[in-house]
Amino acid sequence: MTASTRKPDAEQSPPPDLLEPAFHLPQCRSLQIDTKKWGDKAADYLARDIARTPTNLLAQIQRVNIYLDRRDADGAYGALLDLFIALGDKGLLIRRRMLLRAKPLLSKERLQALALRLETGVADTDPMPQSGQSVLSKGLTGIRQLVVRVNDAGESRRDPLEDAIEHLEYSQVDKAREILEQAVLEDPGRVELHNNLLAVYRASNDVENFSAMRKKLNGKKNPVPDEWEQLAKHLAT
Repeated sequence: MTASTRKPDAEQSPPPDLLEPAFHLPQCRSLQIDTKKWGDKAADYLARDIARTPTNLLAQIQRVNIYLDRRDADGAYGALLDLFIALGDKGLLIRRRMLLRAKPLLSKERLQALALRLETGVADTDPMPQSGQSVLSKGLTGIRQLVVRVNDAGESRRDPLEDAIEHLEYSQVDKAREILEQAVLEDPGRVELHNNLLAVYRASNDVENFSAMRKKLNGKKNPVPDEWEQLAKHLAT
């Protein structure tokens, strides 16, 4: 090929291993990143960028979308967790939309933990299910709350915890609280109902309903009295 017919270097696309995200991604305004072109580099770069600048909403959404496109459940949860932390109680529609998109990938524990915090967002010190991909979370991991019990009897009645979580996904906090309160009164020995109800009270700072429910539980079996006492102290402050 002669010099006159050779394709200029500027028009040739470099192979993926030579692409440097730092030179290209800051100018990319698309919410979708070409994962075949960038491989793991884009996600790694965006994670570092978010660690430095958590309020970079474009980078946050790009990172979530990368993991969703790759069907990476752990990456999607970690990126969503960082998005929730960065936005706090702002951007409810964005957080809800991204959570619904990720729903098929998330475990029940992770989905419920995020759904419970749709209204309030997540603080970086909040106890949340473990994530190896979050760059902003500083909280405890492996919490025992948010566990769905399998109905061994195969009853057709739907688990009230699942009903409550669905309402939380659509920010219907009061309805979810009512379902959980009724379920706790009917089955006071069930730990996950108590823990989810306490999480709702904590997220909404609901002193009035917490105090009323605490009185109703007097004399009933309470498998987690320490958790109720801790939340009482928290709400008192």
